[in-house]
Amino acid sequence: MKRLEQLPSIAQKQLGGLEADMTLLCKIRIEAAEKKQKPTRAAVLRPVLAVCAALVICVGAVMSMDLGAQDTQTPVTTAQVLDSHSAGDVPAPAVMMRTAEVPKGSITMSAGMKRQAGSLFSQSESASFPLITLQGATYRMLEEPEVLPSDLLGADMGAVSEFNVEPALGSGGVVSNVVACGETVYAVQDLGGALVAAHVDGVLRAFQRVSYAGGAVIGAETLADTLCASDDVAWIELEGVGRAEGAQAQELMATLLDCADYQNTAFSGSTSMQIGLSCGLTLQLMTAEDSVSACGTWSCPDFFEAFASAVQ
Repeated sequence: MKRLEQLPSIAQKQLGGLEADMTLLCKIRIEAAEKKQKPTRAAVLRPVLAVCAALVICVGAVMSMDLGAQDTQTPVTTAQVLDSHSAGDVPAPAVMMRTAEVPKGSITMSAGMKRQAGSLFSQSESASFPLITLQGATYRMLEEPEVLPSDLLGADMGAVSEFNVEPALGSGGVVSNVVACGETVYAVQDLGGALVAAHVDGVLRAFQRVSYAGGAVIGAETLADTLCASDDVAWIELEGVGRAEGAQAQELMATLLDCADYQNTAFSGSTSMQIGLSCGLTLQLMTAEDSVSACGTWSCPDFFEAFASAVQ
C-alpha cells in the first residue's frame, strides 16, 4: 500500500491536471448561468469531479500535515482566516459604530458655576471652590472686598506648600487651588479663625472659614471660634426678614453665639445672612428654617425668633 502523503500527487494524476481553485469555481458559476436548459450529464459531472478533487486534496493535505507533525514533533498553528465576499454575493453589512462613538446624551457640557444671587462667596470653576486649607481648617475666597486693605493683615500663618486643583487630595501643610505655591497666608486682625488673607494673582484677597470635604469644626470649637465676637458687629441683615444695626445687632449676635448647637458638617441653605463688621468687612452665613451654616450647620431657633421680633 502506498503512503498517505503520496495521495495528493495520485489524485492530481488521475484528474489530469484539473485544479480545484477559485478560477475553476468562477468558470462553473459562469457556465451554470449561461445554460438555462437542463444540464447535460457531462456538465453535471464536471463540477462534481472538481468538488471531489478539492475534497481529496484537502484530506490528503491535512493527513500529510498530521503525519509530518508526528515525525518532527513540531506544533501546528492555525492562522485565522478572514472572511471575504465577491461584490453582489451577500447583502451589504450593517453600518458599524464609528471609533469612539457613544450613545446620544452620554456626554453633557456645562459652563462654570455662576455666582448665586446674594452670595459673597467666590464660585467654583472646577470641582472645588477657590480655597485655602491650613491647620485642619478650610477658608473660602470671598468676592468682596475685591482688594483687602493691607492694614487689616495680622500674623503670618505660613506659606502655601502645595498648589492642588483638588485640595482634598493634598498631602498636608498649607494647600490651595487658587493661591500660588510659596505665597504667604495671613490672619486678619481681631477676627480669630473667621478670616485669612493671601495674594491671588498679585491681589490681596479675603477667605472666610467654611466646611469642606466632610470637615468643619476642629475638636471642641464653637461657632464663636469660626466667626467674630459680638462687639465687632456693626449690622446683621437676614434676607427676606430685615436688617438690625448697632447695639441691637450686637445683642442678636450674642444670642446666636451663645445658643447655637452644632448639627453636622453640611454647608447648606437657600437664604443669605450677612454680618457687617466694624472694620468694613462682611461675613456670610446661609440659613434654612432655624439653622445657619458656614463652618458646619448650627441650629438656633432662639436667634431667629429674636431677630424677627427686633426688626418688626
